[in-house]
Amino acid sequence: MWKWAPVLVLLSACSQRPADDVRSIKVELPIEAKSGPDWFEDVTAASAVAFTYKNGEDVKPPHLSILESLGGGAALIDFDGDGLLDLFLPGGGYFAGTDNKEIRGHPCGLFKNLAGFKFHEVTKETGLDTLAAGQPWFYTHAAAVGDYDRDGWPDLLVTGWSRIALFRNVSDGKGGRRFEDASAKAGLDQGITWATSAAWADLDSDGWPDLYVCQYVDWSFNNHPTDCNYDGKTPDVCPPKKFQGLPHKVYRNNTDGSFTDVSKEAGLLEGGNGSKGLGVLVVDVNLDGKPDVYVANDTVLNFLYINQSTPGRIHFREGGLMAGVAGDGSGNPQGSMGLDAGDPEGRGQPALWVTNYENELHALYRNVCDKDRILFVFHTPASGIAAIGQKYVGWGTGFADFDYDGWEDLFVVNGHAIRYPKGAPRAQKPVLLRNRTGKFEDITRRGGPFFQQPHLARGAALGDLDNDGRMDFVVSHMNEPVAILRNVAPKDNHWIGVQLARPEKADVVGARIVLEAGGRKQTRFAKGGGSYASAPDRRFVFGLGKTERIDSLRVVWPDGKQQVWAGLEIDRYHRLAQKEE
Repeated sequence: MWKWAPVLVLLSACSQRPADDVRSIKVELPIEAKSGPDWFEDVTAASAVAFTYKNGEDVKPPHLSILESLGGGAALIDFDGDGLLDLFLPGGGYFAGTDNKEIRGHPCGLFKNLAGFKFHEVTKETGLDTLAAGQPWFYTHAAAVGDYDRDGWPDLLVTGWSRIALFRNVSDGKGGRRFEDASAKAGLDQGITWATSAAWADLDSDGWPDLYVCQYVDWSFNNHPTDCNYDGKTPDVCPPKKFQGLPHKVYRNNTDGSFTDVSKEAGLLEGGNGSKGLGVLVVDVNLDGKPDVYVANDTVLNFLYINQSTPGRIHFREGGLMAGVAGDGSGNPQGSMGLDAGDPEGRGQPALWVTNYENELHALYRNVCDKDRILFVFHTPASGIAAIGQKYVGWGTGFADFDYDGWEDLFVVNGHAIRYPKGAPRAQKPVLLRNRTGKFEDITRRGGPFFQQPHLARGAALGDLDNDGRMDFVVSHMNEPVAILRNVAPKDNHWIGVQLARPEKADVVGARIVLEAGGRKQTRFAKGGGSYASAPDRRFVFGLGKTERIDSLRVVWPDGKQQVWAGLEIDRYHRLAQKEE
């Protein structure tokens, strides 16, 4: 998240990277669009979602612990199968005991979507008010959604301080659904020190979703330095460079409801100064059908784990630095948090996107991989994104075509990591970037009233909450109520939505969808993880602009098989199932 001093970002590529978009392309800074209708409406008050993530910073005297800086995310999950995305929210935690050094958790929240942007809290009736045997919640951060037992119902993983918890989605015996704590049965109730973001994906191509869990640093009250400041006098939260990183975890799905920790055999790098994970994204970067793992580390180089697994055996080769996605345009590590992958230039390959700390550029990496190499180019300056400056501390983020013109836009929610920042405010406005045929312009002023106010934001989950084809999003803040934002961008463009399904409910991460319409191609990628500490809608929406028909839609499944659909009706969702053989 942060460094001891401001970083001078050099716009030159390291010797391993092509320099075409850094040293030879003139950067034209776009002018912010200041007029036009708003794109988002804050509907939180009417939604009945009244929930606040609390980090415990109100304890007296203040701990100023790094634990308080991470905040939490949001997860979209249709837990009851009614076709509407429900909302799960980690609750955070607080400090108790005679010396206020007992770390405890606030309850999390589950809100059922009643349609029309109305929600009803169902935390207690679904069994999510406590853990197994009535144990209280731990200090939580993130949530990840995946059908780990392949029964057709989405399950829930929650991460945080000292542990993770796996909740299986089961029948409540009354025609509804509830969650049971399956952590112990799954073998996931131990071995965790401090877990942040997590992602589900079938890493070994056996059809069953495996699990990647980021861990952060070795902070505890036994390792709690109190001599940190950023102005020479004011005590503040210590930076991650004061701590050793923790080893990340990868768990193989044993297909019987249990998991095996295969982190070492999989080739994951160990802790120390080399792994301080905050965000994780699983996407097939080289289009070989095997989902790769990209990890946002804090103040150390990011990881790109290239998937070399075989059925039943998970194995990676770490290649972030050689691929050009471990750091900035000169290969320097950054304070990275949020992640996503998209195709903002319409090139058919997944570009990687990373939000970073203040005095650093957010990183957009153009994918130039081919069959013989895995390689990216630092594309932030050439894309126009550098025009937003370096005063933000970015967290939750994502690609989505918010105005349905056929080009994926970007949003970022922001908020400082330390208590008393000097170079930028602690609460910060979000950023909305419109994609103009591969170049981005800052249209934050058209985001609506929510975008005009500063927030202490962390997680953000993109999803179509009312099934109208427009991507809405949910933002989780620290010590500020969650926000529900409805997409109200002009509705004069067409769209088409897709949900993928494989035989026997096998995992789809690693698939890609290619749409041909209006004389061009658009590509979407089936992903796991993403944003920061959050779980988005896993459906795919393509903007069509004024085009009133599609030519074809091709799905390349993770096993390499392809199917083509033609004549699909626009302005609606389609469930596309892989043909059984």
